[in-house]
Order: sequence, then C-alpha cells, then structure tokens
Amino acid sequence: MYRDGHAGFNALLYAPFVPVVSGRWSLELALVGAVVALAAANLPDLDQPLPRISHRGPTHTVWFAVLVGLVAGVGTAIAVPATPAAFAFGFLVGSCGILAHLAGDIVTPMGISPFAPLWRAHVTLEWFKSKHERINRGFLLAGTAALSASLLVAVW
Repeated sequence: MYRDGHAGFNALLYAPFVPVVSGRWSLELALVGAVVALAAANLPDLDQPLPRISHRGPTHTVWFAVLVGLVAGVGTAIAVPATPAAFAFGFLVGSCGILAHLAGDIVTPMGISPFAPLWRAHVTLEWFKSKHERINRGFLLAGTAALSASLLVAVW
C-alpha cells in the first residue's frame, strides 16, 4: 500500500474503538489514540530514503512494532497522566498501528519478512500491487469516514 492507503486502513481499524475508549476512560485518551494510530500508519516506511536500510527490512518486523509500542506507551502516559491505563493503551495502539501497516504490505506482491532476522520466512498474499490507486483511495475514504463518524459519536 501507499501512504494514503496505510493511513486510511489504520483509521478504519481504530475507528470502532474511539467511542469505547471515550466512554470507558476519556475523550482525551481516545483522541491521543487516534493520533498514535495515524502516526504509526506510515512510520515503517521511514526506511525508504535511508541508503543503508533496505525497504521493508527492519522497520517492517514485529520487533519494530514492539519498539514503537513502547515509545507510544510512554508518550501516551505523558500526554494523559490522569489515566492509569494510558501506557498499556498507547503500547497497544502503537504496536497494532505498525502491525496494521505490515498487514497492508503482506497483501502486496513484494510482501515482508515479519520475524527477521530470527526467521526469514517471506510472507506475501499477492492480492494487489502497492500502487493500486483505487484500493489506496478506497481505504483512505473509508477510514476517513469511519474515524470522523466515530469521533462525532464519541463527542456527542
């Protein structure tokens, strides 16, 4: 997937949780979660302009998801200090945001090796190419609509 597709996919996956998190903890935590989910959407692709790191290499692994989850957990705990579950929530959203990116790349012919370097098995479903414009745009539109509706429900 491309940038828009990943962002839309993460928004679509996070949208159902906004009213739940807002009702159980706070709207503030739900909004921080949305920011984390969207920020994580394209984070693995930071390897593209880097000359010494191959694209879909270390940043496209479950280990990177754990690392981002830890950073997101700390950031969420700092942003919403009044919520005891903030670290765990941030960790979950951050790591799942990266895993969602990986899922979006597994369906393309290039695929990924999610457990490298421990296990170099290459995973690809070859459903569609990364640059498939309609799929990327469709995920962006669906994710934007779902997250917007979800935020309106939570605020209402």
